[in-house]
Amino acid sequence: MRASARLLFAIAFIGGMDNAALAGSRASLADLLGQGYEVKATSTLSLTDSKALNEANITPTVLVTLQKGPSIAVCTFGAPFWELIGTAKDNPLHTPERCDVT
Repeated sequence: MRASARLLFAIAFIGGMDNAALAGSRASLADLLGQGYEVKATSTLSLTDSKALNEANITPTVLVTLQKGPSIAVCTFGAPFWELIGTAKDNPLHTPERCDVT
């Protein structure tokens, strides 16, 4: 039930943003934290729920929700990547394609 609620939230959040809002509104997790965004929640989607969002997903997905005032950002990471975030060769904290900001 929890995973289903998370999936519905993710779909509602992502689906509720129009393409114009997403254009040019991407940032890295490191940039967002540097701008004063605070991590408000993390959620893990099962592989089944991850595939419902994107058929190309081959691992569960971690959603990281951040907020600064009225602005909200959601960053997505593959679960194995998130677990190794501190030791990853290509630093995912600085990858701007991971976070959508509204």
